[in-house]
Amino acid sequence: MLKPGQQAQIAGRINVVSGVDVEKVMAWKNGVFNFNDVKLKEVMQQLSRWYDIEVEYRGSVPDTEFWGKMGRNLTLMQVLSGLEGTGVHFKLEDNGKKLVVLP
Repeated sequence: MLKPGQQAQIAGRINVVSGVDVEKVMAWKNGVFNFNDVKLKEVMQQLSRWYDIEVEYRGSVPDTEFWGKMGRNLTLMQVLSGLEGTGVHFKLEDNGKKLVVLP
């Protein structure tokens, strides 16, 4: 039986984890990207899955940390425009199927 603030994880067996950021875990259900306390690679993983794109890094991956939320109803270009305000730059290739993260 799960209690508020707990999450069940299955990795061969069921583990109950306490102290979970429920808002972050449920963001997909609520129609938002929750980028609070998230590094660039995790942001790119979420975008890759949601928009069905491949992500490639040119150079080293910036150690940028993000804070904020964005609606999942936004286009990829709208999301990237918001993220570029942090100093990270992007380029789309292969007819929009590959997102290149630039230094």
